[in-house]
Amino acid sequence: MKTDIVKVAEVHRGEIISYLDNKKIKIKIPRTFLHNHKEERNYVTVGDKIEIIFDKKAKRYILSKRYDRFNQISRQDPFLAHISHVIASNIDFLGLVISLKNPDINWELIDRYLITADKYDIDVLLILNKIDLLTEDEIKELPVKSYENLGFDISFVSAKDNIGVKELKEKFKDKVTLFSGPSGAGKSTILNLLDPSVLQKTSLVSPKDNRGRHTTRSTKLIALNDGGYIIDSPGIQDFSLDKASKDDIRLHYSDFYPYAENCKYKNCSHINEVKCGVKIALENGDISSLRYGHYLNILDSLAT
Repeated sequence: MKTDIVKVAEVHRGEIISYLDNKKIKIKIPRTFLHNHKEERNYVTVGDKIEIIFDKKAKRYILSKRYDRFNQISRQDPFLAHISHVIASNIDFLGLVISLKNPDINWELIDRYLITADKYDIDVLLILNKIDLLTEDEIKELPVKSYENLGFDISFVSAKDNIGVKELKEKFKDKVTLFSGPSGAGKSTILNLLDPSVLQKTSLVSPKDNRGRHTTRSTKLIALNDGGYIIDSPGIQDFSLDKASKDDIRLHYSDFYPYAENCKYKNCSHINEVKCGVKIALENGDISSLRYGHYLNILDSLAT
């Protein structure tokens, strides 16, 4: 029986959307895959490479195999804590779109994404949108130096004024980039500027709670005219770490490494121990107090 290999472009209940020979096709997910694989919300996710067969009797394509992923961005499912919500897989970049204002920036959310990206060795581009809403002095006061020192690529963008978008287009060319971040950050607006043929719906931030509204309803793989792909995903407000231990968190704070060597205890948690090199560095201003505060908050969230 003839098989074809395609990439997952969308996932709906029991069905996959993909493209074969430049034509959109629908692929049925057999129930056996769904019933026997309960560690994830969905058996397949956008970005997966899959094998399909064509059932001549049913006149439809059917999933026959999902290939191993080389990476993924996932979080703990917000409704079922024991399973994973895999947002996308097999990506070259995580384009983390964050608004500087309206809604206000959530630095801890950024750290949670960075931990996950580091876990799967995914390069991160931190896209700080809405610079038009801040003064030059306010931009200078942002704690971006802590992230630049860690080697993260940071782009300041104004989707409203089309500032910095051309540079993004060059970074994304011939790459598969996941667009993720909180609701209302401007992901869809930036995507429309990158490629006007996409025409994603956009929405204003709710004036009641200053939180974004979900304008992207489902995750989609979108081909850019100039080359490359964007995986556009719905905005989120919570990013609980997926299958993470306290040891994992400590290992993913690379800015602690030089000072952790001075800790008295090899398995130091950098919280209450005496002669902790990390806490001494914190007191001396060598470690970001903002990042250390996030570290404590994230550890505390794992304990509950």
